[in-house]
Amino acid sequence: MDTITIQNLEKSRIEITGELPAEELEKHRSQAIKDLGKDAEFDGFRKGHVPEKILVEKIGEDRVLLEMAELALAQAYPRIIVEKKLEAIGRPEITLTKLAKGNPLGFKIVTAVLPEVKLPKDYAKLAGAAIAGIDESVEATDEEAVQMIDTIRKNRAIKVEGQDEPQLPELTDEFAKSLGQFESVDDLKSKVKENIALEKAGRLKEKRRLKAVEAIGEKTEIVIPDIMIESETEKMLGEMRFQIEQMGLTFDDYLKHIQKTEAALKADWQDDAAKRVRFGLIMDAIAKTEKIEAPEEELKKEVEHLMSHHQHADPMRISSYAEHLIINEKVFQFLENQK
Repeated sequence: MDTITIQNLEKSRIEITGELPAEELEKHRSQAIKDLGKDAEFDGFRKGHVPEKILVEKIGEDRVLLEMAELALAQAYPRIIVEKKLEAIGRPEITLTKLAKGNPLGFKIVTAVLPEVKLPKDYAKLAGAAIAGIDESVEATDEEAVQMIDTIRKNRAIKVEGQDEPQLPELTDEFAKSLGQFESVDDLKSKVKENIALEKAGRLKEKRRLKAVEAIGEKTEIVIPDIMIESETEKMLGEMRFQIEQMGLTFDDYLKHIQKTEAALKADWQDDAAKRVRFGLIMDAIAKTEKIEAPEEELKKEVEHLMSHHQHADPMRISSYAEHLIINEKVFQFLENQK
C-alpha cells in the first residue's frame, strides 16, 4: 500500500488519503464481475448466467471498476485502521479520487474517531474535594417512618358505605404482620426506618459520585463527534420505547399522545445526550489512566447473572455490558476513596 496521509479535522474527525496499487485493485475483478452478474438479466440469458464478456459489454467497464474499488476499499479500510492504530467510530465517508483501469486507486476517507480526553492533572483531588463537600445525614426519623406507614395504610384503606373518606386500617400488630415479615408495630417501624435510611444512603452515594465526575468534567477538555451524540439519542429512544411498551402501550400511540415525532424527541435530547457521552468518556479515561479493569472471575459471575435474566440476549453484548458495569463501579470506588 502506498503512503497513507492522515489529517485531523474538526469535531474529532480525520481524513485519510492515499492510493492502493493497481494490482491490489485488479485482484478484485473476478469477484466484482461475479457480484454484478448475480442479478444481471439480459435477453437470451437466464438471470445470473450472463457470460463475463457480454456482461462487461452491457454494463460497461466503469461499472466493473467501481465495484472493484468498493471491494478493494472494504478490505483495505479495516487494515488501515489497525495499522495506523486509529480508534474509528461510525460509518466512514469514502470518496474515490482516482479510478482508471491499470492505475492505482486513489481515495479519501473521512471518519469520526474516539475523541481525546484531556483530564486535569489533579482530577483525583478534584473528586475528593467534591465528595467531601457533600455531607448529609442518612438517618431516618420516627416522623419519616410514621409518614411511610401512613401511606401504606392509605393504600390499604377500605371504602365504607355512608362515609366520604375511606377507612384506614388500624395500626395494630395484626396489621403489621399482614404486610410481611414483621412481628409487631414496633418491628414494622424499625424496619421501615432501616429501609428509609438505606434509600437515603443510596441517594447520597449517587449524588457524591455524580458531583465527583462533574467536578472533573468542568476542567476536562473533550470535543465530542456528532456521531456519538446521534448514537446516544438512538440509545435514549430505545430506552424510552422499551419503558413505554413495558407499560402495555405502543410507542406510536405514545408519540401521538405527546404530539411529537422521533426526530423531535431526539432534537430535544441533544444536550442530555452530549452530557451522557461526556460522562462516559471521562469514566473511560479515568479507568484507562488508573489501569482499572474487570477481574476475569468477577466478569464471569456478572455475565452469568445477567444471562440468567436475559436468556435470549447476545452473549457478546452481555459480556461487554457486564465489563462496562464492573469497570464503572471500580472507577466510582476509586473516586470515593480520594481525600
